[in-house]
Amino acid sequence: MDFNSKNFRYVTETVETFMDKASRGKRLYLRSLSEHKPSESPANIAVDFPSLAGECHLPEELRHVTENLFSSVLRISGQVNMWLHYDVMANVYMQIRGSKRMVLFPPTDVNHLAFAPGASSSSLDVFSALEKHELTSAHPHDAVLGPGDVLFLPPMWFHTATPTTDMSVAVNYFFRDLKSGYSSGRDVYGNRDLAAYEKGRQDVARITKSFDRVPPEIQQFYLARLADELLHEHK
Repeated sequence: MDFNSKNFRYVTETVETFMDKASRGKRLYLRSLSEHKPSESPANIAVDFPSLAGECHLPEELRHVTENLFSSVLRISGQVNMWLHYDVMANVYMQIRGSKRMVLFPPTDVNHLAFAPGASSSSLDVFSALEKHELTSAHPHDAVLGPGDVLFLPPMWFHTATPTTDMSVAVNYFFRDLKSGYSSGRDVYGNRDLAAYEKGRQDVARITKSFDRVPPEIQQFYLARLADELLHEHK
C-alpha cells in the first residue's frame, strides 16, 4: 500500500468474509479503530475487542508500556505491504499469528529514503530497493517476527512491513515516552508530529513568504543562509 498515491480503497465486509479472504492471502488490511468513537478516541483492544483482549498480554518486563499506554491496535492483513513511515510515539508490535518481515531505519537516514518535506510517509519500495542494493547509504535493520515475538519500535524510526505468510495477525501498542511535547490537538492515530515541529513548519512558511518580492536567486541565497544558522544554533 502507498499512502501518498492512495492506491487502495476502503470497503465494508463481514468479519467472516474478511477473514476468509485474508487467510487465503488476498490483499486486505485491517487497522482497528475505536468502536464507540472512531473519529475521537484511539483504539483500545480491551474496549473494542474484549473477548480477544484476554488472549494477548505484554510481558511484565514491558509494564512501562502498559502504564503509559496511548492505544492498542488490532492489525490483520493478507499479502500486502505497509508503506514506509515513521511514528511519533514509541510502540511495540506483538505478532500473534503468521509471520511478518519488518525493516527499520534510524531517524538519521531521513535524507536517503525519499521523504518529501513535511511528509511522514514515503513511496519508496524498500524491499525492491534492498534486493537491488540501492540503499547503500542507509542503515536498515531487518527482523522477521513469528507468533509470540514482540518488537520495539523507537519513535521516529522509519519502518515498513511485509507478511511472509498468507495472513498476519498482530497487536500494536503505542505509548507515551516523552513527558511533554506531543501535539496538543486531536490525535486518534497517535502519529501527529510533535507540537514544536508543527509550529516550526508554520514559522518556515511565514519566513518563506516574506521573501516573495525578491528575485528567486536572492531568495535561495538568504534561505540557504537561514538554514545554515538554524543548523549552527542546533549544534
